[in-house]
Amino acid sequence: MLALRILAALCFLTAVATITLNLCQEFCAGVNGGESYENCSPWLSYATAKNKTCYNLCVHNCAAVYDGSCINDRRFKCCLATFPAKKQEFKMTGCNRRYLNLD
Repeated sequence: MLALRILAALCFLTAVATITLNLCQEFCAGVNGGESYENCSPWLSYATAKNKTCYNLCVHNCAAVYDGSCINDRRFKCCLATFPAKKQEFKMTGCNRRYLNLD
């Protein structure tokens, strides 16, 4: 009986993780003028870029680091921290340039 409960719990956790990953992939693929997300709608989509660094970082942060909580947090742009002011991940990675179409 205990083994069945453990198996059910593991199946549930796997399903939740898959939903979070799919949600994060969709969120990080957003683009201005397409699906509108308050905290991730870059001018040029991270998902369609030749260099997928910003997309992969967004998906990783969203799914593995913040478990989706960064999606609705105004302190993040595409799950990249915009704080603290001088060492914000959003600018240090260069993802701000693609977000604002400065490349």
